[in-house]
Amino acid sequence: MRNQSGMIFPVTVMVSFFILMALSHVLALYQVEMEAIAYEQQSREMDEMMQMAVFDVKQQIAAFSDWQRDEGVFVYPLGKANYAWEKIDETKIKAAISVYSDKGIRYSATFIVSFPSLDIIEWTENHAQ
Repeated sequence: MRNQSGMIFPVTVMVSFFILMALSHVLALYQVEMEAIAYEQQSREMDEMMQMAVFDVKQQIAAFSDWQRDEGVFVYPLGKANYAWEKIDETKIKAAISVYSDKGIRYSATFIVSFPSLDIIEWTENHAQ
């Protein structure tokens, strides 16, 4: 056999480099996955708050049906919701809700409900610029 002096160190460095690259790639994938999970959780929380706010606005409309308009704020454990509603005519009411999470995310929508059944007949999501 030939003398292989000086060959072990470069091979060890190359193998170590490839192992390090593989490990850093796995860590980057883990970080992206964790960010996706956090975003999904925040989206679910925002959707949940929007559903609670719509329910509360519909209750408010039912309780104060003789009013022409109202606005205010609902405070929830994960954030708050600003709302405003006004009568379009005797059978339709237009409401706008903006939900803000404690983490700074905003989700807003405008919808029209029929009166007195309070069924949602039109829904429009407002996207932030």
